[in-house]
Amino acid sequence: DYVYIQDEWSFARQWTLTGGLRYDAFSDFGSTTNPRLALVWEARQDLTAKLMYGTAFRAPSFVEEYATSNPVALGNPTLRPEKISTLEASLTWRAQHNLQTTLSVFRHEISDIIRLSGTNYQNTGNQHGSGGELEAVWDFSKSLRLTGHYAYQQNIDNATGQDAGYAPHHHLYTRADWLVGANWRLSAQLNHVADRRRPPGDTRAPIPDYTSIDLTLRTEQPKTGWGFSVSVFNLFDTDIREPSTTASGIIYDLPMPGRTFWLQARYSL
Repeated sequence: DYVYIQDEWSFARQWTLTGGLRYDAFSDFGSTTNPRLALVWEARQDLTAKLMYGTAFRAPSFVEEYATSNPVALGNPTLRPEKISTLEASLTWRAQHNLQTTLSVFRHEISDIIRLSGTNYQNTGNQHGSGGELEAVWDFSKSLRLTGHYAYQQNIDNATGQDAGYAPHHHLYTRADWLVGANWRLSAQLNHVADRRRPPGDTRAPIPDYTSIDLTLRTEQPKTGWGFSVSVFNLFDTDIREPSTTASGIIYDLPMPGRTFWLQARYSL
């Protein structure tokens, strides 16, 4: 069960404060309360500044609480939820009528991280991190829109003072949407992930960087109600792997799908 309340207060010209509070009650681990605050300043017609604070949680999974069939990864019914608090500041600038950029910086604290300790899941981890992100949306022409972002982050394990691992330090994403005809749209996106470290104590080689490209051709036929699309994901069949934990026994990480084709037909009444 949960209950949520939010209010928006325009306490001065060009200034708005939004506050929210959410209470969740779970039958297995109890309750948790999380606030959200956002202060927005419309500095100019083309410039907006925001300062945001909030907390959130991740509930323990069923396996983490109640698993009994795996002798090396047993559940723990006394687990508490993982908690995170985040502080973020952002600045949005509409440089031109067709170009908007946003710069954000953030810091977070994570506590009660659920990890395997011996053969049982325990709330044993704490870490902090910081980073930033630059986003841009550019309507290059009436038929072409370019979007993208670059993000950097660093997470430190509080117990060791070393990189907490798993999350990429660098992430670059770009997308182009091109209206090639009256009802035809071609989309291409590039996703580059780099510099993922192992957590302290994991002596395996760093997780390889990767770059993937996806393409989608889509058409909508309003008169008939039909829509069709054809997509190819991971166009160049890049070997993409997500990091595995040492406790999982998967030494060479988790392989993601190679080149994949997807066809879709949709009909709307």
